[in-house]
Amino acid sequence: MVQLAKRFEVFTRFGGALALSCILGAAACASNPPAPASSTNDTEASGPSAVPATVGESQAPGGVSVFVVHLMSDFDAFKKYFEQGEPARAQAGIKGHLLTRLDDGRAVVHLFADDVVKVQDALKSPEMERYLDRKGAPESSLLWLTENEFVKIPTTAPISPTFSLYLKLKVTDFPALEKGFKENLGLFAEQGVIGEGLHKSFDRDIAILHFMGTSHEKLEALVKRPEFGELLAHAGSQGEVKPLIGPDVSRSRPENLLGSK
Repeated sequence: MVQLAKRFEVFTRFGGALALSCILGAAACASNPPAPASSTNDTEASGPSAVPATVGESQAPGGVSVFVVHLMSDFDAFKKYFEQGEPARAQAGIKGHLLTRLDDGRAVVHLFADDVVKVQDALKSPEMERYLDRKGAPESSLLWLTENEFVKIPTTAPISPTFSLYLKLKVTDFPALEKGFKENLGLFAEQGVIGEGLHKSFDRDIAILHFMGTSHEKLEALVKRPEFGELLAHAGSQGEVKPLIGPDVSRSRPENLLGSK
């Protein structure tokens, strides 16, 4: 357990959190995995001539999201490691994922699930722990377990390349953040955003914002918009905002987020 403690940091109130973080880092799903019954697979992004996705309707789906930031020295080896974790992902109750390679060399995995207890129980099983020390494992990982407060994804799978912007915020007024987030969907769309999510940690005043867009430059510009600064100010955002941004590498779609409100 000493080795595990050195490799992972966790922010979650659930028991067995260390085991949860360790296995989630190893058990994400493949780039193009066999789809669980509740998921629809997307292909990896192709060339710029591809047909763009159709923007979806606003959703309030419930469920949970797990965000894992991985540090690794060899992304290709990590991606192979990531792909080989599909069986463990299915066992853990993961319904979909998005893998983003950040500009700073790290990677972010956004995992979707319906039942946090099922995820926790599956990830604490001895069978899952064998994934920890496989070749290509990241040097360290940082994990947040969150509730989905608002999620909107395209109604059809993006075919053109997409990029993701992640923001981890400490806020004093989450209801104000949620209200402002929904009121600014038009602003997000102006910046090329085709999907967005607002997520809240279970036991801390931490919010995670996830924006998927069609332009790296427009996503970078979003956080510099005065309206975006006002949104964060109204929510009592504390500390320096450090955007994480990069191209999306692979995804599988959680079908439960695609239905009507």
